[in-house]
Amino acid sequence: MFTRTEPAGDRQVYRTSGSLVAWWAWTAFAVVLLIVLALHNHDRAALVTALVVIAITGIMYACALRPRIVAGVAGITVVNPLRVHEVPWPLVTQVDLVHNVRVHYRSPAGGTPRGDEPAGGEPAGDKPAGDGPAAGKPAGEKIVHSWAVQSTGRSRTRNELRARRAARRGLTPEPGQARLPDAAQAALAGSAAEFITRQLDEQARRRRAAVSAAHPPAAAQVRWNWGPIAAMVVPLLILVAVTLA
Repeated sequence: MFTRTEPAGDRQVYRTSGSLVAWWAWTAFAVVLLIVLALHNHDRAALVTALVVIAITGIMYACALRPRIVAGVAGITVVNPLRVHEVPWPLVTQVDLVHNVRVHYRSPAGGTPRGDEPAGGEPAGDKPAGDGPAAGKPAGEKIVHSWAVQSTGRSRTRNELRARRAARRGLTPEPGQARLPDAAQAALAGSAAEFITRQLDEQARRRRAAVSAAHPPAAAQVRWNWGPIAAMVVPLLILVAVTLA
């Protein structure tokens, strides 16, 4: 898990550390490969290889580096590869974890969020693979699926094994763990995605309770994430043009 608090202290950024490791590892490999191609190869094959590397770098930028969840004063922002969802805290009804972190929210007057999202649900391009529609969703409620924080099958299996061992011990904490604060014990008891989900859900409840009913919340905002989209599309178009030329 990677969590960063902004200098002002009013914004927290959540993402998994694995995505950052993957981004920087690929970036280092890509830089070395491009330098080798530039120094030793100047033919068409080298050009195509360089464009493939750049195209993959654009995809890694959009899918590994850019996705994040930002909890600020006004609300929660979910940055996905294709879309950015900005949801004011009063509209957030729940934050849960089903394969990935999901933010449940309602519209102020039962309408649709402002922006590019069509009526009737979330854009399919923002959903990570394997995440189906929510069953039993209340009428008028929408769900934002976060690309940045996901729970893999391996981590779920590891947490189940940890829970079974704790049950066999009679829920007795590990030596030294009992002296830790409750928040630290909760973090050790589950996965990073579960810890992030608990933090966001608790913050949503606090913020929602602090908002005065005399001040109706603004509508959720949904917009295209043009920077990452361009980073993916432009290199691919150039690659196709060079390959077909």
